[in-house]
Amino acid sequence: MAQYQLVEKHAIQHHNEYYELRTTQTEQPHSLFFTTNEENLEEVAAAIAKEHAGNAENWTVIPHRKDE
Repeated sequence: MAQYQLVEKHAIQHHNEYYELRTTQTEQPHSLFFTTNEENLEEVAAAIAKEHAGNAENWTVIPHRKDE
C-alpha cells in the first residue's frame, strides 16, 4: 500500500519537499499536492489518481523542492 499524505495548496509552504499530481489530456486539468517517503513515485501517484482524481488515466508527477 502506497504511503502518502495529501497537502492543501495553502499548506505546501510548510514542506521542504512535495509532489504535484496533475491530470492531463482533459478539458479541466487539476492538481493534487502530496508528500511521501516512498521511493516509487509512480506507484504512489497511481494510487492517488485512483483514489482522489476520479481514476484519471492521464497524469504527470511534478516534484517541488524548496531551495535552502
